[in-house]
Amino acid sequence: MLNRDYTVRRSPDGWGVYVMHTGEPVCLNGRAQTGLSRQAAIELLASLRTFAFIEGEFGNRPGIKGVLIS
Repeated sequence: MLNRDYTVRRSPDGWGVYVMHTGEPVCLNGRAQTGLSRQAAIELLASLRTFAFIEGEFGNRPGIKGVLIS
């Protein structure tokens, strides 16, 4: 995962987490993170920012077994 900025946006089908620079939805295991509850989107946003910080500070990617973040 690159050190990117993420944002939460509302859409007609719920909330989603997006890459700020591209406007594309974040994908986990090939699934776009849209149609979420507001709380789930905010929690995912916090996790992604934490992972990006760790990667930026320590140069390694924190892993969650079986989860691919793109």
